[in-house]
Amino acid sequence: MGRHTNPHGPVTMDDMTRDDVAPDPARDDAANAAAGRAGLLAQLRQLESFAARTVAEGDALPPQATEMILHLREIVNALDGLTASMAEAPPGDAGPRSDAHEEDLRGSP
Repeated sequence: MGRHTNPHGPVTMDDMTRDDVAPDPARDDAANAAAGRAGLLAQLRQLESFAARTVAEGDALPPQATEMILHLREIVNALDGLTASMAEAPPGDAGPRSDAHEEDLRGSP
């Protein structure tokens, strides 16, 4: 049973909305991961812009910038892979079965 700010009065739309938004650690983790990835991607884009400007101006790009760009790309790609693997069916879930598989299970003659 949800808590209402005024247990003796009528339930308002605010009370109902507040009760529907229960803490969800999985949703919060996904949101935090997405925000973290977005921040890293923004930093990567800034570094890539810096590198492009530096090279266009004829200056030498510091080796640290090149290394940081490579590492940030690896991290963003790893986060993309992690996100994709989390979206897949959980282990042990066979997913949709083919007709041939169904026939094998029935013991076709």
